[in-house]
Amino acid sequence: MNGLIFKIAYRNLKEHKTKTLIIGTLMALAIMVLVVGNSFMETAASGIEKTYIQNFTGDVVITSSEMESVSLFMDGSMTNREELTPVIPSSMEIQDYLNSLKTVTSINPQIGGAALLKHGEDGTGFAMLFGVDPEMYKQTFKDNIKIIHGEFLKPGEEGIVLSKAALRMIKESSGSIVKPGDSVLLTGINSVTGTKIREVTVRGTFEFVNESPQLEMVSFIDLNNIRIIDGMLSYTEVEANLSDSEQALLGELDEGSLFGSDDEGLFGNDLFTDDVSETSETNSTGSELDYLDILGDTSDREKYSQTDPDAWHYIVVKLDDSVNEKRFIKNLNTWFNDNGIDAKASGWLAGAGAIAKMSNTLTIVFNFLVLIVAVVAVIIIMNTLVISVNERIGEIGTMRAIGAEKKFVRSMITLETLMISVIFGVIGAAVGMIITRLIGAIGYEAPNTFLQVILGGPVLFPVISVKAVVISLVTVALVGIVASLYPVSIALKISPVKAMGEN
Repeated sequence: MNGLIFKIAYRNLKEHKTKTLIIGTLMALAIMVLVVGNSFMETAASGIEKTYIQNFTGDVVITSSEMESVSLFMDGSMTNREELTPVIPSSMEIQDYLNSLKTVTSINPQIGGAALLKHGEDGTGFAMLFGVDPEMYKQTFKDNIKIIHGEFLKPGEEGIVLSKAALRMIKESSGSIVKPGDSVLLTGINSVTGTKIREVTVRGTFEFVNESPQLEMVSFIDLNNIRIIDGMLSYTEVEANLSDSEQALLGELDEGSLFGSDDEGLFGNDLFTDDVSETSETNSTGSELDYLDILGDTSDREKYSQTDPDAWHYIVVKLDDSVNEKRFIKNLNTWFNDNGIDAKASGWLAGAGAIAKMSNTLTIVFNFLVLIVAVVAVIIIMNTLVISVNERIGEIGTMRAIGAEKKFVRSMITLETLMISVIFGVIGAAVGMIITRLIGAIGYEAPNTFLQVILGGPVLFPVISVKAVVISLVTVALVGIVASLYPVSIALKISPVKAMGEN
């Protein structure tokens, strides 16, 4: 019986060559687009993942659980300093724990920030800042930067290593060229200490080996200066310890007493009248008034301006290749919870930020467009099959009259559709693989910066995706089956008597 159904289905396809070619060509084109498109997208996504993990984010990014955006680049919010960026609690305990794990190959604690740059009278620019420990950074990311002039930061050395973008902005605004050894002013704002201005020495200039618009804004800075700019101090809340007499004095004063009118108040105009100068002249030969005593003891000023050496925004973790990233993150978050540490671990994509996520988003968009094309293909194939069935009413009615069951008719039409799907699907997949291999050998050069970001670099060498080929073949087979359902239902409704009468 199966052999008979196959022979009839093959004969029908052969007799209706035009319709077979129409349906088959549509399926072949759909398969070709799926194979080439998914191979491109998977190669780009794989390249972006490899680039970010090896050079910027590692496999895992640890932050405070209060940090909403885990991105190392803060997704454009670097200039919003109204709220203090939360630091990782118990950072040293976390680092010790990570270093004790054999599955961890290296870690890199890091601080993020942003500052306006000024060089000379007119040179201005902007930079996202990565505050790093030079030794730990180089150990984690060995070959991700190329020094153009000067050198990278040394352990314990203060300074900044500027990106090409920062140099370009300064040159465009003033015409001056920043060289290693020059000084630049950094102006940053934070919610703890307000506006901070730091003068730092340029130690070198660099570019990332894998450049992108997101990365070209990044410059490297020493830990002390970035902590000052970010307001990461050891003492952010100081308790005022007042003597009984001082407390009693303050208790008797209100705002009016402190900041009263011209005629009254501790800080009214009486304090700064001409009598003050007369008193000063009067006491010039005796015990002269020491106005500095008004400031009180300033010996603790340096103490309260010290930065917190354990303050970090991120800890980037690189894992052994054999480690399952998702399982490691789950176990690490469990360890945080068990030890009462208010931190969280996230995957590399969360740390990579919006631009890297764009590639994944476009993959979803591409698959959605493919779905729309598939729906259109189903409609076209369905209409073609309906026409074919209507042309064969007499033939199908005769089959039913001589004893062919509904199952036989259904199997015949479904098999016809599957034969078209498989034959032309394989042809489309083969053409798609050939095109992908040819482009992979030559390389596809991104025509603009946007596509460079999406493709993970200036040139993409797509690799044939076996997964894409299999999914494409399965998809086209499903399309064929779905498209045949309605024509089958029409064929099964054909009355043998009526069909033979029309034959």
